[in-house]
Amino acid sequence: MKRHLASLALCMLFTTAMAAEYPAVLDWSRRAVLSTPVSGIVASVSVVAGDRVTAGQDLLQLDQRPFESALADARAQARKYDLQREEARRELERTRELYERTVISVHDLQLGEIAAASAQADYSSAVAALDTARLQLEYSTLHAPFDGRVLAVDVTVGMTVINTQQATPLVTLAQDRPMHAQVRVDAGTLPGLTAGQAVMVSVRGKRYPGRIDHLGAEPDASGQYTLTVAFDPGERALRAGLPASVALER
Repeated sequence: MKRHLASLALCMLFTTAMAAEYPAVLDWSRRAVLSTPVSGIVASVSVVAGDRVTAGQDLLQLDQRPFESALADARAQARKYDLQREEARRELERTRELYERTVISVHDLQLGEIAAASAQADYSSAVAALDTARLQLEYSTLHAPFDGRVLAVDVTVGMTVINTQQATPLVTLAQDRPMHAQVRVDAGTLPGLTAGQAVMVSVRGKRYPGRIDHLGAEPDASGQYTLTVAFDPGERALRAGLPASVALER
């Protein structure tokens, strides 16, 4: 038993000796500046900086009335052209019957076929316009693309958003589950490290189990490589830019 404990202690001592602490800086695992692909007037803003949101949650909404009106008009146009298409089809069938009975000429038959094809094209264009109107109504509400924390809200109710040339930044969102710890290591350290390798991250006296997410492929100006470690901070609210340390075993 004593021999077993001594061996275990020696193993722990050896492991600790092989682990090296590297300074790190925390970063979000994802950061996104969000906007809408349509223009309009901001009708409501549902979040403020610091809020936690879930994927799909409404962040803000533009005035819906112009989009709802455009959708209603597109529906009416699609219905009109659908009726015209059906009438052109029926007329073409009658034209073909008359042609088979040699009552009308080939030219008349061709005119009927052209009319039917034109009506079908008009209907297809109306359906495409209807789909666009539906999308624009959907796009007028900005949703969170992932779970995260709101970093900034750059609009207020009543503000006009114009996204014809360049998207206007509306909400900045960061993913903090997991967090990332960015470590810089020299080339000699890389051969002993692999993606998925377990490491320990220390932030403000608390330790978190983590894993190497990826290894930098190119060195920076100082010849060092960036190592990204992912870890779950649990319920603790950590922020990008905080100092940390990462224990790497080689």
